Amino acid sequence: MKILTLNTWQERGPWLERWELIFHGLKVYDADIVGFQEVFNMDWAEEARERSGYPYLAVSGQHSGLIFFSKFKPVEEECIFLPKSPNEDYNRYAFYTRFDTGKEGLAAFNTHLSWKKEDDQVRGSQVRGLVEFIDRKAGAAPAVAMGDFNTAPGTDPIKFLTGQAGWRDTFALANPGQAGLTWDYRNPYAEMERDKMAERRIDYIFVTREAGPFKGIRLSRVVFDKPAGGVWPSDHLGVLTEFSDGG
Repeated sequence: MKILTLNTWQERGPWLERWELIFHGLKVYDADIVGFQEVFNMDWAEEARERSGYPYLAVSGQHSGLIFFSKFKPVEEECIFLPKSPNEDYNRYAFYTRFDTGKEGLAAFNTHLSWKKEDDQVRGSQVRGLVEFIDRKAGAAPAVAMGDFNTAPGTDPIKFLTGQAGWRDTFALANPGQAGLTWDYRNPYAEMERDKMAERRIDYIFVTREAGPFKGIRLSRVVFDKPAGGVWPSDHLGVLTEFSDGG
């Protein structure tokens, strides 16, 4: 089982050229489920799904920008509002989809948290809302949560998830001591926001338990991390995690 997450940076910069790199990466990485953030154009989402070769697209219907491409059929979906930051004039969401893998149901969650430095307390409330949502939809069954959490390892929201909530940070487990930057100033789209956002890992794939389709982490790595002709796939780099279950 391979899971991939990427914030696509909306339709900014040379976005059609960027998507050509995303399409290429999707073929190379061959993930079973892909969670994208910042896809707001549903006509493009369907076209991109078709061009990428994925048979299924799951969309939230809440203008959240959260979608999944999948090799597995989505059989249940729900999107919720997360606590809103007073520093933003838009909402934040968590999107749940249950997929039929042919062996068992797989619960996947996609999210994109508030981004400003002063929003750490809000992000704490948002991750608590996400945990409650996952507990309600997945119960004791293992689930995967992915997306742009806009905060670094070691901050209070991430410590809550990996501590009290007991989630497993797949990149950290597979790469002890590695920074794994996904907001990386090597990328000029990120570097131009240097005054607003520090370099750090802000994109994650968590599992609630290493069991079922998420039993054993074979590898986890940063992806979409190289340009072509001066164009990068996004302002973010992505994360790919492969689980040894092979389900």
